[in-house]
Amino acid sequence: MKKFGRILVVIAIIVMMATGLCFADGTEGGLILEDTYPKEGTSGAAIENFDIKLYFNNEMSKDILGKTNDNCFQLTDADGNVLPILVLYSPKETGVVMVLFDSNKENLDSNGKQIVIKGNTEYTLKIDGSLKDDLGNTLGANKTIKFTTINQSRNSMISMGLMLVLYAGIIGFSLRNAKKGAEKQAKEAKVNPYKEAKKTGKSVEEIVEKDQKRKEKLARKAEEKDDDDDDDDDDYIEEGHYRVKTRRTVASGGSSYITGRKAEAEARAEREARYARNQAKQKKKVKGKGKKK
Repeated sequence: MKKFGRILVVIAIIVMMATGLCFADGTEGGLILEDTYPKEGTSGAAIENFDIKLYFNNEMSKDILGKTNDNCFQLTDADGNVLPILVLYSPKETGVVMVLFDSNKENLDSNGKQIVIKGNTEYTLKIDGSLKDDLGNTLGANKTIKFTTINQSRNSMISMGLMLVLYAGIIGFSLRNAKKGAEKQAKEAKVNPYKEAKKTGKSVEEIVEKDQKRKEKLARKAEEKDDDDDDDDDDYIEEGHYRVKTRRTVASGGSSYITGRKAEAEARAEREARYARNQAKQKKKVKGKGKKK
């Protein structure tokens, strides 16, 4: 009895396996659509380079049944318009077929406008059950794949929101660091000698003296920084002028006058003297005329 029971179990398992193979995916000859991208019912499909990638279990090539299989695919939009497509077969991947939207073909909708792939829109790819692989196996049953393209306006808003959050974070970190720096400087500027004495065990006089030295040191650094800033303002030199290490007098260069200025000064003095003599002559003439009258 035990032996008979075991035989019945084995027969039942064989029958179940055979039944599963016969009715798997509703195919007649073993061609199975294993996967798709985008998947059925998903959203977020790309608009640019719009395509659907299909993964079959058997080899499918353009050379054998390409022309026949091309008519087994149909792509429609939400309004029922049939879109122009290209069907490509991968020579490197077994059973991979790509269905692409052919944007180069003229295809008009009911309003006479060129049909384009739109965002946040549902598209449907229909695959006829007569689709065959290279061995002649058919798909056996019609397949329908529906999916929705990406919502660009929503994605743009999300991107802008992320950017605003990023900038807000940067500003927040900057303000926090600035606040910490200011608090640190204020803490360093104000020293409670009694707390420090209690904390360190030193006398109040020592702490006050040390704090005074620290303040003087900070004051000297601030003055040096101001002097450096003033020096930076004098860096500009006009064309034809040159910077020297130290100032020197004309006499130290072996001359008692500035080149070119002596002759000018002498000419000016001569003109002034001649003008004074002429003025004196004019006055004498005027006086002489008055006496004659």
